[in-house]
Amino acid sequence: MKKLFLKTGSLLFALAIFGTGLCGCKPYTDLTGSGGHKVQLSFYAVNDLHGKFMDTDDQPGLDEFTTYLKKLYKDPSREEILLSSGDMWQGTVESSTNRGQLMTEWMNEAGFVSMTLGNHEFDWGADVLTPNSEAAGFPFLAINVTQDGAPAGYCQASTIVEKSGVKIGIIGAIGDCLGSISGEFQTGLHFATGNELTALVKNEATRLRTEEGCDFIVYSLHDGGDSFSASGVNNVKNSDMGYYDTALSDGYVDLVFEAHTHKQYILKDEYGVYHLQGGGENRALSCADVSFDADTKEYTVTPKILPSGEYASDRLYDDPCIGQLYGKYFPDEDPYTAVLGENARQRESSGIAETVAELYYKKGVEVWGDAYEIALGGGYLKTRSPYDLAKGNVTYADVFSLLPFDNALVLGSIKGSDLKSNFLGTKRNYYSYLGGNFDAGNVEANKTYYIIIDSYTSTYRWNNITEVARLEGNIYARDLLAEYIRSGAWSK
Repeated sequence: MKKLFLKTGSLLFALAIFGTGLCGCKPYTDLTGSGGHKVQLSFYAVNDLHGKFMDTDDQPGLDEFTTYLKKLYKDPSREEILLSSGDMWQGTVESSTNRGQLMTEWMNEAGFVSMTLGNHEFDWGADVLTPNSEAAGFPFLAINVTQDGAPAGYCQASTIVEKSGVKIGIIGAIGDCLGSISGEFQTGLHFATGNELTALVKNEATRLRTEEGCDFIVYSLHDGGDSFSASGVNNVKNSDMGYYDTALSDGYVDLVFEAHTHKQYILKDEYGVYHLQGGGENRALSCADVSFDADTKEYTVTPKILPSGEYASDRLYDDPCIGQLYGKYFPDEDPYTAVLGENARQRESSGIAETVAELYYKKGVEVWGDAYEIALGGGYLKTRSPYDLAKGNVTYADVFSLLPFDNALVLGSIKGSDLKSNFLGTKRNYYSYLGGNFDAGNVEANKTYYIIIDSYTSTYRWNNITEVARLEGNIYARDLLAEYIRSGAWSK
């Protein structure tokens, strides 16, 4: 019986796949042919899944994908390696409400060998990472993350997977995206970038090859490009890749899986190393078939992007483990079927943001209006996938996907000069609803004003907002909008 071996530092442990549910075993094969000891490796990388666990009208869930993985693992002709390049948890009611626990359980079942941390894994603070890392049957990777000047205890630099005698080192890193994490969770957190990150990866790749005997190095990077073609192979140079130093491709890493930008592409850099990103949110899967000669250590890589129609097709049956996991976390009311109210017409992203800014203001006046003259409500209120709200019945799950962040409602003070530049100008990152008694045309630069925003907006240091008070009770933007829809406000 064949087992999958993971090595972490001096700790060697085995994770048997196909024990129960998705986990089990397939017969060992050395795949030896007349041309030498050839091993066929198939890498599958998931990026930016954002908790998309259940099927919706907008996209497939993980039920057919789980079935697809089972069929892969039963194929004796090749060795499969399944990994993640980050942003797996945040985004849906089924995953965010338990802060990634459901997704971590599914990843155990699915046989992931590693998960690189993405910026949205930090949306609830680093404290959430520790229990998830302890529950995971695979390591969290991020070679460049430190907490208070020391390596973070919830992640490690790399892991080793051995397949038919071939040792594969996987190095994980998060990109230059610390600024996208709420300011209240940034204290003591550092992501090494640029030359510092390059040096870290070079040193770890060298250690994996020389000390651990690794034959093939995969770099799983939560960062990526923005403007590459989704079709064919893009031939790129170092100057085309501001997020990646192609010096790493000169003998240090052999294959790169990317993430973060939600783009779909295959790149081939100036050293011939392939980079793949699968688009995110379960739209596609990054794949690379590697034919490895264990005698000569030579290999060929065949990259491809697998669309969700291939691995999440109606032709595949729904794996029962998805329903079982969902029922474990939602044994009573189903947020996908319990209807809040009716939406009489399509609501665009900008219109939803403007409504939430108004709801911020009204809630703030209700709570703090007797003590403070509140000028406006607003903040960074851009919706997430599917971005718009369709006509028809609306569930809490629908609203949650649009506004998934647990950002508390805040009463803040701000100088008039910052109020004008950030909330009253043409900067459309922030949506604002002005109070009826507020004269936006007569703002005094040095006067202090009071506004209602969320904690993400208030802790962004360039806004220069001082928090005066915070709403208690875990009431977020989505809850205000859900109550608004429940009241029938959008039914006509």
